[in-house]
Amino acid sequence: MKSWLIGLLTIFILVGSLVAASLIFHNEVTDRFNPLVPRKDIYVQITEKGTPRSPGGFDYTLSGFDESGKERTVTFYAGGELRDLAFLRVDSKGKYIKTWEEVLWEELPDEVREKLENQASSN
Repeated sequence: MKSWLIGLLTIFILVGSLVAASLIFHNEVTDRFNPLVPRKDIYVQITEKGTPRSPGGFDYTLSGFDESGKERTVTFYAGGELRDLAFLRVDSKGKYIKTWEEVLWEELPDEVREKLENQASSN
């Protein structure tokens, strides 16, 4: 009975530690599996060249906006160089980026269009 209780307590401590770590440390791995991190679409415009990755592809770090217009920076990988000034919808969950896809200007939410226009006029 005593060893069963110690085993159960150990399992609770391990699970609790993992949950606490996922709440404290935010990176691609913890955000991917943390049920408390919401999934959001972030809309970005390709305004700079990606950083080449060895053996291939490019890393992009861009500032974008969610549907409510809140600014956020995302970093993602693309297998090739992306088209300059293209608009992308980036499927993110915290720092974890699941996918991205190119979208048309008309497909952007109104708040995002307004923010991107303001961003372009300030440059």
